[in-house]
Amino acid sequence: MNLAELTRYWGKTRPTQDAIVFEGRTQSWAEVDAVTDALARGLAARGVGAGDRVGLLMLNRPELAHLILAVVKLGAIGVPLNFRLTGPELVPMITDSAPRVIIVEERFAGLLDVAADHADFEVFSVDGTSHRPYDTLIDSGRAPVVDISPDDPAFICYTSGTTGVQKGALITHRSAMTPGISQTISFGFTSSDRVMCSAPLVFTGSLLSIFVQLVLVPGATMVLLREFDPEIALDTFEREQVTATTTVPVIWERMAALPDFGRRTLAEFTFAGTGGAPVSPDLLEFYREHGIPLIQVYGLTEASGMVSTLSYQDALTRPGFAGLALVGTEVRIGDPGTTTPAGEVGEILVRGEHVMREYWAKPEATAATLTDGWLRTGDLGLQDEQGFLKIVDRSKDMLISGGINVYPAEIEKTLHAIDGLVDCAVIGVKDETWGEVPMVVFHSEREPAAVIADIAAVSEVNLAKFKRPKHAVALDEPLPRTFSGKLAKPTLRQRFPGVPASAVPISPVSATPVAVTPEPQPPAPVGGETVTA
Repeated sequence: MNLAELTRYWGKTRPTQDAIVFEGRTQSWAEVDAVTDALARGLAARGVGAGDRVGLLMLNRPELAHLILAVVKLGAIGVPLNFRLTGPELVPMITDSAPRVIIVEERFAGLLDVAADHADFEVFSVDGTSHRPYDTLIDSGRAPVVDISPDDPAFICYTSGTTGVQKGALITHRSAMTPGISQTISFGFTSSDRVMCSAPLVFTGSLLSIFVQLVLVPGATMVLLREFDPEIALDTFEREQVTATTTVPVIWERMAALPDFGRRTLAEFTFAGTGGAPVSPDLLEFYREHGIPLIQVYGLTEASGMVSTLSYQDALTRPGFAGLALVGTEVRIGDPGTTTPAGEVGEILVRGEHVMREYWAKPEATAATLTDGWLRTGDLGLQDEQGFLKIVDRSKDMLISGGINVYPAEIEKTLHAIDGLVDCAVIGVKDETWGEVPMVVFHSEREPAAVIADIAAVSEVNLAKFKRPKHAVALDEPLPRTFSGKLAKPTLRQRFPGVPASAVPISPVSATPVAVTPEPQPPAPVGGETVTA
């Protein structure tokens, strides 16, 4: 079985059932099957075949879902590109994946200008005139016949490592579908379910965890939002009688804060998931009181988006846990071939058919991450006597802002271009709106206010908005380091568990720099050295 077969199957067996609902318009499975066939023919005419890559750069719209399916019908590989990145940030992904074609929304076409100097690709625009029109890709008729194995690649999903190096997780047809099959078994998804997708389909959590696994696998209906807005989302819950969705806690929290939430008439939910950040028992209880059985989930891109789920009842007795492994998934703590006693912390390992095949064109990174079929997640965790998983720490220094992974090393690399800023570190601090945001801690011989102004200017040009540091702390002494000379980030996180009073908000470049006072040096630890674990 593969994703192309599933699309054709629902087109034949559920031809009149809604497949996509978008801004009041609907498309049936038969219509989706036909238009994706036509797109596959058009892409094939442009030279796209099995194994070729096709880049996708746009906000949510039906054309994006159509293209995702058309690409896999050819045995080609879809490469979702994050429109929140800057042009320079997209270059490594595009040069690495070497797409033959990129289909873009006109508003994001300019992001490809830098990449065009480094790679050769053809661009089509879904809604503009600066490139070849999308409509020229539609060639009515059956898609070319392609022999597709379940273990053939379907997607390259980029996930920056904690070093800031972008790696493309190669997701096969089998690995993309497997969590959906497991969840259909566990939660009972059917064709009657109406699944809301509010986050961008170019994100793994929407592409795989919603569209493929909760819509395509069970043959359900996707209710697609252009962009997330809490009022629009709640209106959609009620109007479309949504029965399933999964998204980050901050989105659930924003909907819960709406004053008329309790007055809405909502459908009975099959599944409501949240993950990517800690989930409070109060949030779970709020939705339970309103008839929505919100549960916590854990996953990562390299495991096709999903590893474990935690039921509402278990969340109350095991706060902070991430649940039990999906059906068909194995989770182990420690090293392959060893058994770590219950309650002991070690690296979380995952094995199952949903684990990625490899990192695209990175054999050394693949060998370091996949061992005897086990995926080394880089996350630290433990399991209790019943096998429930708890995440103890995230991959090295990564922080999660609004459900999106942010890697400090990538930010630090950008900031090191600033004159006189060689001693700096980025850590995550709590934020009421986004959960966490980046904060820069630095030491420089330059005037702190001038350094902060440079941080604002460099970040605005080179970093996506969600990566830009929101606060800065100037120290009057060098940053703490380990015995080996590495930055002692655990020491910084202990010292700054939140935003200190001395921190300066990083203002837009148009604003006047704010005068700052360097953070005073704390008392030296016993022995006069900073010791870290």
